[in-house]
This record gives sequence, C-alpha cells and structure tokens, in this order.
Amino acid sequence: MMIAEMVLSAILFVGALLHAYGSFVTFAWASPELVWSIGSSGLAMLLAALAVLRSRRPGDRALSAIVLSGCVGWAAIVLAFGLVIGNPADPRVLYHLVVSLALAAFALRGAVATNRQQ
Repeated sequence: MMIAEMVLSAILFVGALLHAYGSFVTFAWASPELVWSIGSSGLAMLLAALAVLRSRRPGDRALSAIVLSGCVGWAAIVLAFGLVIGNPADPRVLYHLVVSLALAAFALRGAVATNRQQ
C-alpha cells in the first residue's frame, strides 16, 4: 500500500507543478490571481510531501490527522473551483479530487489502524 500512496503523492505533486506552470503562463506577473494560484500549487505540493512522509511513518497519528484534514480541505477547494467555473466534471477538478480523496482515505486508514494498535 505504501507504493500506491507514494504514486498518488507523486501524481498530486506533478499536478501541482503543472498548475504552477499554467499559472505563470496565464496570469500577469505580480497579479493577485497569480499569487493565489501559486499559493494553491504550494499547498498541493506540501500535501504531497506530507503524504509521502505519512506513508513512511504509518504509526504517526498526528501526521495522519494532518494529512487527512489537508487532503479533505484540498478536495473541498478543488470542488469549489469546479463549481465556480461551472464544470465540476472538468478534468483538472476530477484529477485533483480523486487523488486527494484517495490520499485522505490512506490517511484515515492509517489513523484507524494506529488507534487499534494502542
């Protein structure tokens, strides 16, 4: 399962990098839209890194809770973006939504398994 979680984390990280690239191409330099968009990319990259760390430390309940809440929050942001653009089935939305919810499920599973061990 650790390999699947690492692959999903890598997919999220690559998506965040592509989002950052698209932001620089699309938005004017020093515009508020660019700043917020790069901030979103940074959040997704941070979540991907934390998910990799969580996969390497499956017994860390606090880290599992952080990854779980972060990924659920990211899924909510992505879904809100889909609703704002009028297309929640947009491939960009679905890509991030599926990956973040899968990572959240891994984090939840890790937190529940850790609770049973104690």
